[in-house]
Amino acid sequence: MKSASILAGVLLSGAAALAQSAPEYGTSHVSYIQIPGPAFVAQNSNSVLAVLNNGLSGQTLRVVGGSGPQYFTAALQAPSGALLKSVRYDVCDASGGSGALVTGALVVTDELGNVQTTSPTIDSAGTGCESITTDLTGLALTVDNNTRHYSVVVSLTNAGAPLVGLAGVAVGYQLQVSPSPGAATFGDVPTSHPFFQYVEALAASGITGGCGGGNYCPDTAVTRGQMAVFLAKALGLQFQ
Repeated sequence: MKSASILAGVLLSGAAALAQSAPEYGTSHVSYIQIPGPAFVAQNSNSVLAVLNNGLSGQTLRVVGGSGPQYFTAALQAPSGALLKSVRYDVCDASGGSGALVTGALVVTDELGNVQTTSPTIDSAGTGCESITTDLTGLALTVDNNTRHYSVVVSLTNAGAPLVGLAGVAVGYQLQVSPSPGAATFGDVPTSHPFFQYVEALAASGITGGCGGGNYCPDTAVTRGQMAVFLAKALGLQFQ
């Protein structure tokens, strides 16, 4: 069984192509980023990509050649400020339960590659193909794309004839409203105002500059024109 410390010590290098679901707006919806098996970058020369039945039917898996555990890494690119909720590993291990031949963990490093956080490690059961999910809620991982790097590290061990491979990984995340700042931007929306956090989030995002005179006018009706400005800026709408 591979420990989290072993996985965290693997060199996190290389870029991987990601298939990302379109971010859903709102703070209750969970969106997912899909990282397919072929997107994982090998940390040694013993890796191969098995495309069973020419990839038109059956399975497409990342597998290994040689002996001993082989490590693969894929970069995770989630929206800044999002809360990471889960990691689902879609793996195959038909070794019969003789040992965890597929392991995986999410690794967070600082900008210089120093490991800051490692998620709990998953281990395959050896009973065939399965999906294994790790709950990340307890780690309270809010994405910071300025000072942090996020990677998924998977170890595969060649078992000979039994099928051992990685089909892909799905990372769940939830959007959040930015935390409240210490000081108010607008004179009529003080830190004690019930809508303070949300008004400050609009101001910090450049969606609104208030109603003039250093105020926001939180109780004033919004016109259709003002609504158009709010929505266009919030969604980054393009007409070309």
